[in-house]
Amino acid sequence: MKKSEIVSCSRRTDIPAFRMEWVVNKIKDGYVDVVNPFNKNQITRVSLSSENVKCWVWWSKNFAEWIKYYIRYKDLFRNFKGHYFQFTINSPSELEPNLNISLQERIEQLNWLVKEFGSLAVNYRFDPIIFYRKSNSKRIKNNLDKFEFIISEVSKMGIDEVIFSFATMYSKVKRRMHARGYKLIDPSLKKKKQIIDKLLNICNKFNIKMKACCQPDLLIIPGIEQSHCIDAYKIEKIIEENIKKLKDTGQRDSCGCYKSKDIGGYDGIFQCKHNCSYCYANPTRE
Repeated sequence: MKKSEIVSCSRRTDIPAFRMEWVVNKIKDGYVDVVNPFNKNQITRVSLSSENVKCWVWWSKNFAEWIKYYIRYKDLFRNFKGHYFQFTINSPSELEPNLNISLQERIEQLNWLVKEFGSLAVNYRFDPIIFYRKSNSKRIKNNLDKFEFIISEVSKMGIDEVIFSFATMYSKVKRRMHARGYKLIDPSLKKKKQIIDKLLNICNKFNIKMKACCQPDLLIIPGIEQSHCIDAYKIEKIIEENIKKLKDTGQRDSCGCYKSKDIGGYDGIFQCKHNCSYCYANPTRE
């Protein structure tokens, strides 16, 4: 039985939006069997006992189901010392076709989480910033039109940073975008700096820091810091207890996260129903 002080749920798919009944059942069981997504024959049994798990890290674009289950099973969730949230809220976009919930509702969810758990327990993410065009058009589009509005709302909640990245040009992402009639555009570093300078002006107006996720080339830009999405130092403050601080070597070299155990998957029951066109995790075939 593998034990981890931090359980990640999940980088690989949006479990809080779609699989909360599964999570609750696994917590009741006290363990979960996790299949290695790159080696289906390797299965690890992970303890979900509150004696072993000190903090859950929840990743989602829509926490409606998570909030509903938390209210229903509050005693179960409160057995754990900490809950830590990675909440992605981008501008509404044609590239997120199945995210059928309004921007305002998601901002209200974010506010609910902050009121229930405190601003320290919530990481706000605008991720990714994406530039693209339709295959039959030369007009370049992006998803930044609501950036200032979202930042202004986030700042009112006491959140003082935004984690961001530019869309990564993985081959499967380019293929999916092409199949859906889009062409992904990767701005030059010079262009990215110009974009970030404008975003920094907005963030500075609302006293919010910009932290780059897995994009070390952006750290040369004044005002941009390295993100630590799973931040062991924050978690220590949340749970008021010391934990091990080990770099997560299972992530990309430029990832600033501390070690956790992810219990999600990419396909089967875990295939994400958001089906975002730019997603690098969803294995959907076109």
